[in-house]
This record gives sequence, C-alpha cells and structure tokens, in this order.
Amino acid sequence: MKRDLQTDVLVVGAGPAGCMAAMQLARQGIDVLLLDRSQFPREKICGDGLLEDSLKILKSVGISSAVKEKAHTIRSILFVAPNGTECELEGDFYTLRRAELDALLLDEARREGAQFLGGITVSEPLVQNGSCVGALGLDEDGQEISIAARLVLLATGANARILRVFGVLQNRNHSAIGVRGYFRLTETIDESSMVVVYDKRILPGYVWMFPLGQGIFNVGCGIFLEGRKRMPRFGQNLTKFYKHVQPLARYLQMAEQIAPMRAAAMRTGFQGARACAPGLLVLGEALGLTFPFIGEGVSSALESGRVAASVALEALEKNDFTSRILGSYEQSLRKTLDGRQQGYQVAQRLFRFKFFANLLIGKAARNPDVRKVASQIVLGERDPLDVFSLRGMFRVFMLR
Repeated sequence: MKRDLQTDVLVVGAGPAGCMAAMQLARQGIDVLLLDRSQFPREKICGDGLLEDSLKILKSVGISSAVKEKAHTIRSILFVAPNGTECELEGDFYTLRRAELDALLLDEARREGAQFLGGITVSEPLVQNGSCVGALGLDEDGQEISIAARLVLLATGANARILRVFGVLQNRNHSAIGVRGYFRLTETIDESSMVVVYDKRILPGYVWMFPLGQGIFNVGCGIFLEGRKRMPRFGQNLTKFYKHVQPLARYLQMAEQIAPMRAAAMRTGFQGARACAPGLLVLGEALGLTFPFIGEGVSSALESGRVAASVALEALEKNDFTSRILGSYEQSLRKTLDGRQQGYQVAQRLFRFKFFANLLIGKAARNPDVRKVASQIVLGERDPLDVFSLRGMFRVFMLR
C-alpha cells in the first residue's frame, strides 16, 4: 500500500546542507520533511576536519558550542612538500567524525520542528505543469511512498543518478575521489596537529592524517581527476601505499587499522548540476560545492543550506517557485563562494607540478610573511584567488 504524505518543503538528504536548510526553515515555522536513504547515525566518508568557515556558520545559527563539545581541538596543520620540506601553520581547528557531526545537525533540525524519515530511497520526482512538486520513493520494507511538497531541496551528494532523474544533471562524471580509514596508534604522539602530505604520485592530490582524540586518526587521501590520464592503481594496497609516505609511515608502524578503507566520489568547482529548476533547489555537493585543491565541502554545504532556506522562505511567502525567484539562490552562492572556488581551481592546476609545490611550501617554511598569507587562506580570512593568480604569486615570491 502506498503512503501519501504532504509538506511545505521536502529536503532530500540529511547531510550538513540538508540539515542546515531544514533547521533554518523549521525555526521559521515552516513544515519541513527531511529524508535520507540511511538511518542515523551513519558513516560518511570524509576527512572529519572542521575549518574556520564551518565554525563561523555553525556559530551564526547557535550550535558551534555543541559541536566543539564533541570535537577534538587542533592547534596546527603540518604541510609536507613532495621533497619532504615541512611547513606548519598555526590556528584553531577541530576534528569530529561525520557520523557524529551529521547526527548532531539532524538532532538540531528535529528539535526545531523538522520531521525526519530515514531509510527512504527516492526514485523520481513528482512533476506537475513542468514544476517539481514532490518525490516518489521506497522505504526499507519496499513500500512506495509519495510526498507532495511546495518546494523540494535536493541535497544528495555526488549521486549522479538522483540528479539525472530530477533533470538537473549536467555532467555525470565526478571531479575527485576521497578515500579514508581509521587507525588507532599503539604509542602516544602529538594529537594537536593535522598532517597533509603532497606526495608526488598523486599530485595535485594529497594524503592526510587527522587526529580525532584518544589515539584514533583519520588517514586518507584525495585524488583529483583533472588532467589525469589514469588513476593510481592503489586498490587494496592503499594501506601499503601510506607506509611509503613520510611522516605517516613512522606513525603507521605503531598503529592498528580499526576501520576499512572506504572511497567516495566528490564534485567540485560548481560543476555537474544546475542550481535550480521550477520547484527545486540543489544544495551542497550535489551542486559541486566541494572546494577544488583542498577537497573541503562541509563549510560550502552549510552555506548552501543557509542560503537555500532564505530563498525558500521568499518563494513560500510569494507562492512563486519559478526560476525567477529561485534563480537568486545561485547568484547569492556564487557571490559568496566563487572567488574561493576559482582560486582553489588555479591552485589545483599549479600543484600538478611537484616543483611548484616544493617551491611554495619551501618559501612558506622559510618566510614568516608567506606563512601568514597561507594561514589567512586556511582560516578563510583571505580569498585564495588573491594569491593563486599571476599577480598574487608574483607578490608572494617577492617576499623576502
């Protein structure tokens, strides 16, 4: 028997983008139904790092303190060049498993009044007069569910299938792949620093080792596909690969793997999907909002959720779900994120060349002024396009 439900706003996907939008709308008294194909808590493949941008957004909605209480405090990021040169940037960062972060955000959305249904696989949109007016799906028992909505927010990550059936897919290919596993160190080391290694075999990608506290580390790598003729053949030997990457190799000699390596696709640089269609907005990684080069997507996902909620409120108030109203969503997002997206895209292209990575990290290691500029970018205080441009790079390399 088919279940028929109705809501003002249907949010498909309960990651940071979907939960942020649902939370903001529910706070304004909007009837919101949040769906996810998984029950919570659930695993999410991610580096588990929270940079300053994410914390600022979480603070703006009043939940940064709750996140920090669960998170592990980080005081610096150690960058390692292909030739082994090390540069450490200080700052206040945090790590928190995505399973915990996403569950916390979902709890907050529900506390504000959003309804949640887990274990729902959305199959196709409901369409009326060319506008999306809801979705069809199946629950865990295989029962069909139909949900009518005035507006649908699609926050389903890098899943090309769901983007295609909703008619917003522009490029089915993803931009990058992230792989991560969890390790427990059997000996005590410093757990206040993240490690990022630019290994020549996967440039412009990188390998990471992020402490989560209590001797547990997230170890992974991000591989960007741009300009690659073929992927590195890691397969099941990825753990062996890490053991040849310094300084990770020293740490992993005294570690036990407590969770298998898992991989996930990433969409970066505003690539892959349209931001809106009649009755529909696309959020977070589904829109390709993960940043190139650094592979960070939580902050941009949260921002998209916040902007989508604001645009949704206007559309609901005016009862206008055409592209005339919804089009302001992409304009607002691009005004906030385009500079960083473009700057990191340039950096990604430059870091394909190991000599450039060695040169820039070496310069930052020797020169406190260059380290200051790099810190400002990492902390979200400076647009990377200010640096990763001809004029910007000239200014950086002229610093003595």
